[in-house]
Parts: sequence; structure tokens; C-alpha cells
Amino acid sequence: MTKYNTKKGETKIGVNLVTLRPPNSWHLEFIGEEDDEVGDYRLKRLGPSRTRLDMRFVENYKVRGAPSQAEDTQHTEEIWDKFVLALERDYARGS
Repeated sequence: MTKYNTKKGETKIGVNLVTLRPPNSWHLEFIGEEDDEVGDYRLKRLGPSRTRLDMRFVENYKVRGAPSQAEDTQHTEEIWDKFVLALERDYARGS
């Protein structure tokens, strides 16, 4: 079970169910109070030292005032931009 905060500062509860699909993919199902989400992740080797992560998500909001698709996409990109920077720093350090 995951607790997360909304923009209003309220704590909500949701569940993340991750199914690993070795060697190169995994599937996410999120069930939350305000939305449900399904996501698929796949790693693709681009060469000896390059890998691409492809992601596809479908989100279903259950509440009024849900973000538009553009707002949701922008928020997701902001989160992943930070995550990518952290991954690249870890890789550069050899972690």
C-alpha cells in the first residue's frame, strides 16, 4: 500500500502491483482513491552501451477536476526527467 499526497495536501492511499517479466520488461497496475493506472515498461538494447526504456500508460481518473491529458503528461515528464538525471549520475559513479 502506498500513501501519496495530492496537490491539495491531502493524503490518499493506493496500491501498486508490479509484475516482473524478465529479462526486459515489467507491468504496473495502480489502484488509487482518485485514479487507476496501467503501465508497461520495456528495455531495448540499442548497442553495446546504450539502452532505451519505452513506457506506455493508461490512466483512468475517478474524480471531477482531474488533470487534462496534457497536464498529466507534463507532470509525468517532470518526474521522469528527475529520475533520469539520478540514474545517469549513479551510472557515471559506477553505482
